[in-house]
Amino acid sequence: MIPGEVKEFFSSQYGKSLLVKGKPGTGKTTFVFGVLDDICSEGNCVYISPRIDKSSEYGKYPWIEGDFNNNEDFLRMLASRIKVIWESSDTKPVIVVDSIDSLSIATTRSSDWKQNKFELERLLFDFARKVNADLVMITEQEDVTSLDYLVDGVVFLEIAELSGRDIRKINLLKMRGVELSQSRYPFTLDGGSFRSFEPFTVSYPEQMQVPHPLSDPEENKISTGIHDFDEILAGGYQKGSFNLFEITSGVGDSFYSLLLPTFINHLNLARGLLSMPTEGTSVETEKRMISPFTGNDHFHGQFVGFEIRDLKGRIPAYIEPFSGNVYKDMDIFHKSKNEILRQYGSPVLDYIGLDSMEYNYGWENIGSIIGQMASITKTTENVVLAVTKYGQRISESVAHMATTHWKFENVDKTLVMYGVVPKTGIFAVQMEFVSGYPQVSLIPMK
Repeated sequence: MIPGEVKEFFSSQYGKSLLVKGKPGTGKTTFVFGVLDDICSEGNCVYISPRIDKSSEYGKYPWIEGDFNNNEDFLRMLASRIKVIWESSDTKPVIVVDSIDSLSIATTRSSDWKQNKFELERLLFDFARKVNADLVMITEQEDVTSLDYLVDGVVFLEIAELSGRDIRKINLLKMRGVELSQSRYPFTLDGGSFRSFEPFTVSYPEQMQVPHPLSDPEENKISTGIHDFDEILAGGYQKGSFNLFEITSGVGDSFYSLLLPTFINHLNLARGLLSMPTEGTSVETEKRMISPFTGNDHFHGQFVGFEIRDLKGRIPAYIEPFSGNVYKDMDIFHKSKNEILRQYGSPVLDYIGLDSMEYNYGWENIGSIIGQMASITKTTENVVLAVTKYGQRISESVAHMATTHWKFENVDKTLVMYGVVPKTGIFAVQMEFVSGYPQVSLIPMK
């Protein structure tokens, strides 16, 4: 999946020129073949690469064969191929040069291939204009040259760093005739193909379905409700575990998309769920997000939410009101948990918004309480999912208690996560509702 701006760029009826830049290994060739997959469905492309074996996986596209002794011989062979395309198709041709540097070396017997490159670029531009063809050229030269000004578009591929982990990005430096909704996208080469990621959004379907729950993959684990996450965790959350999710600046509430399938799956397995929501999210909001995918039979009774409430108002049956006194409220929490355990047994899932606890009770009052909660949980079959947010004072002290520790970040509007404990690479978080219920994919950012 290439960025939408690149698709729009090549949708013009007139030929466009694109320069693809980046260091070796950044994914330039894979990106170009992603472009060809999108715009060359009718076999209207010509791929030129003196450095890649035609028998490789790239050989599915028409190549120009032969020895390129000079620019003139090369252009004659290119012209004959373009003539065949125009005679057999009404779609404009696409010429790909991978790379312009290696082609320049191949078409000259002189050691001064850089001077020949300048001439070859001019000839290719003139030729592409005359035959109304799209022209894509790859180069490993990162500096700005005269070619950057000549082409209609420039993209730059790079490997950046995020918390000591590599993450690939494509920068749309220039897209003549296209309005850029954003100029940079993270992408992956997982599976050998180019895939960029659009901004993370969640859009609930009109028709919602209750999913069939995922059973626990192993006896000592509980399923996360997400196949990919179960695999990363070697079977799911460990029973008796305290799992920390750290939310960095800019993520907002989008992290909830990873937890929602866990809550739904847990309830649909007829288990208990207790929730102290994060700051800015109410128990009623959680009910609206969860109950359509569990049905009221699984939600009422199995789910208990906690928040500070005025006892004078009407309080739904699934909410236990807190007073604002941390010791009284923890007593209420543990009594409710014992009742849930009595009715439904273990494992019970606790969802704890540490930001709301810190805000309501003060960080100096909750450290020992959270520590006790983590210690007790590890002697049971229950599971805690705790959330801290950017800037919280409690985050550092809680991290060393965690069985697993995950971080969420916003990378150019894409939601990504990675494991601190266990240490993992970066995954793009994607959510869809094609079956009428939330399905999350975790795509390795390789």
